[in-house]
Amino acid sequence: MYDTTESRFKSGAWPYVLLIAASFILATNHIVGRTVQGSLPPMGLGFWRIIVASTVLLPFYWKPFIKSWPIIRSHWKLFLIMGAALAPFGNAAVYLAYNFTSAINGGIVATVQPMATVVLSYFLLSELVNKVQAIGIVIAATGVLVILSAGSIDVLLSFKPNIGDVIMLAAMFGFAVHNVLLRRLPKGLSGPVILLGVQLFGALVIFPIYVVEMIVYKPIPYTVEALGTIIWIGVVVGVFAVGFTNSAVLSLGPNKASMSNYFRAVFTTVLAILVLGENLQPFHAVAFLLVFTGIFLMGRQKRHKTYL
Repeated sequence: MYDTTESRFKSGAWPYVLLIAASFILATNHIVGRTVQGSLPPMGLGFWRIIVASTVLLPFYWKPFIKSWPIIRSHWKLFLIMGAALAPFGNAAVYLAYNFTSAINGGIVATVQPMATVVLSYFLLSELVNKVQAIGIVIAATGVLVILSAGSIDVLLSFKPNIGDVIMLAAMFGFAVHNVLLRRLPKGLSGPVILLGVQLFGALVIFPIYVVEMIVYKPIPYTVEALGTIIWIGVVVGVFAVGFTNSAVLSLGPNKASMSNYFRAVFTTVLAILVLGENLQPFHAVAFLLVFTGIFLMGRQKRHKTYL
């Protein structure tokens, strides 16, 4: 049976440091997605993000990638599923969702990912979550909802799903599938090799979708905005943020690593205030307290009291 408690990397403080760094970078990805909505095609952004990231990684890791190819080839179905979950159903779906839904709705739906990760971990890895961690998930999610609803129950209750919300929900499950399946990969594969392999398979999946998008919608325009956006999401987000997240997931497991979603929500709010000019309100203090309390509880692990 697959050992889900085995940690591929040595634990300590560094996985949490990587999660915080990745969360901040991914928050900028959401700000970019909201900023360029409508002007840049989502599948094109997803495709070129992977191509740029792979281009950056290849010069440094092509030798270990070639050496690891027999392992990757023997697990090609797993890499194909992870690539599909990360590329079109994860990254590109987020960019697509922001063409139809509001920031509040998108943020609320994004809090589903930790719950999706827990459920998928149970079915795919038989990895359970203890009561303290479950309480932490609920408290942290409550804090995120306080931020996203601006402390107003009326705003929260007025949430009505539309096509953008459905797409964002699918994206969160896509990310959850990718993160959970990371723990199913065989030993002997380094983090960069895993990232490169998943992105290359993801490129194969998203490419035909991108071609259809160019024909029926529009291609990526040749503009400074498009170039800068692709470089940022390809290098900083596609290489560093995803690489940091993968390493943390392999060390902590998908359930505990899913706490990064709450860090990301907090960072997104702060960036929205600093970059988009939104005002800091008293409810933010309440939300931050709830989020970090939840994150602290999610970091606790008592294996003798586990359940789903």
